[in-house]
Amino acid sequence: MKKYGKYLLFLVIVLSVFLIYHFFPEKKINYIALGDSVAAGQNPYGEIGKSYADYLYEQLKEEDKVKYFSKKYSVSGYETVDIINEIIRNSDIKRDLRESDLVTISIGANDFLNSFDIKNINLLDEASYYQKVDEILPRLDSCIKEIRKYAKNDLYIIGYYNPFPALFDMKEEWVDQLFQYVDKTYQELAKKYDAIYLSNYEIFKQNKNYLPNPMDIHPNLDGYKAIANQIYEKLKSTKK
Repeated sequence: MKKYGKYLLFLVIVLSVFLIYHFFPEKKINYIALGDSVAAGQNPYGEIGKSYADYLYEQLKEEDKVKYFSKKYSVSGYETVDIINEIIRNSDIKRDLRESDLVTISIGANDFLNSFDIKNINLLDEASYYQKVDEILPRLDSCIKEIRKYAKNDLYIIGYYNPFPALFDMKEEWVDQLFQYVDKTYQELAKKYDAIYLSNYEIFKQNKNYLPNPMDIHPNLDGYKAIANQIYEKLKSTKK
């Protein structure tokens, strides 16, 4: 009798597992990509195509993990204030953020670049770069704070890369130090809002072919794929 009881218990467990997976399958996610031209997918020659968000979506879609995806709130030229204004004025983005399971954002690069007087810029004035990072940080803080009012689940802040690795004769050592400072500062901001910050500096430093046009700051498709792969691997590691 005990023998049959063990078989019956085993059958109940197997049946329970089957019913759980059959009637309560793994939840599919809503993925929203926010940001500037890098999030939108601008290539090194001024055309909008696939971005890291598209490649990440394709990876997740292959595993049947996506219910909804949108990058319509990623616009070339956007600064932090544009994202904030979009959220304040647009009920659609509020709804999408509320319903999101994953949000990625790349923003702040235009704030940084537009803060310089290009005609009079001193490329070797190291202190000015650190000063600009410090000036932009409160704007990024306000942007992430506004997003977090509505997006309560996974939030990934996509880090910067050196946009002009071949154009200017900058000392690699101090460029490294600058981006270490950027990464440290942004990591602290991400922690403040329970977000994940992903640096892209080293990836692009080791693969200069990701930026084939020395007169343009945007990656090619391989660069976008590399960013997507980094997000995907981080997602997998955090969901174990």
